[in-house]
Amino acid sequence: MAFVMPAKSAADKLPQPNESGVTLKQIPGGEFAVLCFSGGRSVKTATNAVAQLKAWLVQEKISPVGEPIFAYFDPPWTPSFLRRNEIMFRVAKP
Repeated sequence: MAFVMPAKSAADKLPQPNESGVTLKQIPGGEFAVLCFSGGRSVKTATNAVAQLKAWLVQEKISPVGEPIFAYFDPPWTPSFLRRNEIMFRVAKP
């Protein structure tokens, strides 16, 4: 699980986690190629989304950088066809 804080939030001013398994991590901004998709959180769904976004990147001659980042926005009880998910690849600037 992740929470996104506004860029103007100073890292040293954010509340510190109460649990040892929770950490704060700063991810630098950048340009990303993003694909929205629906469905449950399964290996098959994720694999299909990765393949679809990679195919689009190749078609557009855009180079992905690093591993994909997944974002799942809905609770587990939301029917899979109503779920909003995203896959993101950081992309190299031209």
